Amino acid sequence: MKPSALLVAAAAIGAAATLVPAPAQSQDSGRWVSRFVGYNSDGAPRYVRLYCYRDGRCYRARRYARPNSNPTRVYSYVRRETADDHGICREARRVVGDQHLTVDGAKKAANDAWAGTVRFHLGEKFMDLANAKHIVYTCSRSSIKEGGVTTLGQSLTRCEVEAQPCHPARQTEANER
Repeated sequence: MKPSALLVAAAAIGAAATLVPAPAQSQDSGRWVSRFVGYNSDGAPRYVRLYCYRDGRCYRARRYARPNSNPTRVYSYVRRETADDHGICREARRVVGDQHLTVDGAKKAANDAWAGTVRFHLGEKFMDLANAKHIVYTCSRSSIKEGGVTTLGQSLTRCEVEAQPCHPARQTEANER
């Protein structure tokens, strides 16, 4: 072979070597190792997998929760009525009303006193006795006699009412029609 042919062949090989890309290499250049970290509750040794770089730094690979790829789809919502139609209830309140000549009048006075107390402490939404639960009346003769109100033989009655005030049930548009 002629020396010029060898030079041309060497130049062609050199050009091909420079145009061919170098093999790909990992940038971290690390490795996976298994290390002992302690013992389980049953006494068996516990190992974890770590990824360690060449410089000695290691970390545990984390598995993050993947979002549900097929979640449950809700096409409609049905509101179910509960057995408790009264709504939200608060603690029971006990109030003594003013004295009256009749039992019905004493009950009405006790109802008014209960509504006033509940309105002051809880607000107007809770003061209706029709929404209350566990209503108990205790009526008895009144021992206090105001001058000039009663004659001999008449007795005054005073009632105590104890009830659990409840928020009225919400009304939807379908119920209002």
